[in-house]
Amino acid sequence: MKFAGVEQLPYEEQQKNIKIAESKGNYNCEIQEPDWSRMERVDENYQYEPKGFLYHLAAAFIKPLFYWGAAPGCSLIMGGKVVGRKNLKGVKNAVLVCNHVHNLDNELARWAAKGHRLHVVVAEFNNMNGFLGWVMRTEGIYPLSGNFGAMKNFTKTVNKSLNRKKDLVLFFPEKSMWPYYEQPRPFMDGAFHSAALNNVPVVPFFIVWREPGRFRRLFSKMKTAELHVLNPIYPKAELSRKENIAYLRDEAFKAQCQCYKECYGREPDTINAKFTLEEIFQKGYEAYLAEQSQK
Repeated sequence: MKFAGVEQLPYEEQQKNIKIAESKGNYNCEIQEPDWSRMERVDENYQYEPKGFLYHLAAAFIKPLFYWGAAPGCSLIMGGKVVGRKNLKGVKNAVLVCNHVHNLDNELARWAAKGHRLHVVVAEFNNMNGFLGWVMRTEGIYPLSGNFGAMKNFTKTVNKSLNRKKDLVLFFPEKSMWPYYEQPRPFMDGAFHSAALNNVPVVPFFIVWREPGRFRRLFSKMKTAELHVLNPIYPKAELSRKENIAYLRDEAFKAQCQCYKECYGREPDTINAKFTLEEIFQKGYEAYLAEQSQK
């Protein structure tokens, strides 16, 4: 199966790999190999916010298309629903953090964040080449990178965005996408570093999976997505930056765990899990290059 031109493991294989990762206590690994052949590398020359007439002309058409298309698109594909949008009222700038559970969860977040400009932080392998990648960059993605110079530019761009009126930056601090996974997973610190550095709130989003309704079951048995916008969490003036990073991270995770408990009626098993960078299934880009050189 392909999604946006990228080969996907069958759903059953994805769920099998999730079970294996769970058994190892690893809640942050990739559960399938990314399509490295579609990746456009991000180096120190990468333009996070391109300039020029053609870019702005394209953005003038593409951004409204995604802005107004997010709701019907998410409703059709994910059965998407947003709960608690009022919690964004009065929030001018913020870091959003969301569980990463669907290829289109960023569009569901865009729907929830209507009225704001949303930028989405993505893995480097999601910075695709070709037309789809161009559309995503025009829409406003901020890809991560292993290149030091690129990450300096990434940080400057995020900081600039978080100091513009009505800009939101969405992070997926669980790092990897686990399709249809229900529980919160432990967070890495990057999103909360950006919030503490710029003295902006963190707004946790949490996607809950519901059984499809009677009509939807006629054409899909997959569960439907319900995104909950939770209360903003503000940095504390009396805490140091390092302390605020830990405070914002822990409070955001607690908020997701509480939402999980209220929606599913049970405590998450992941509440004491630790973040890990260990990859179980992923060979990595260097291994991919080595394989290509032998062909």
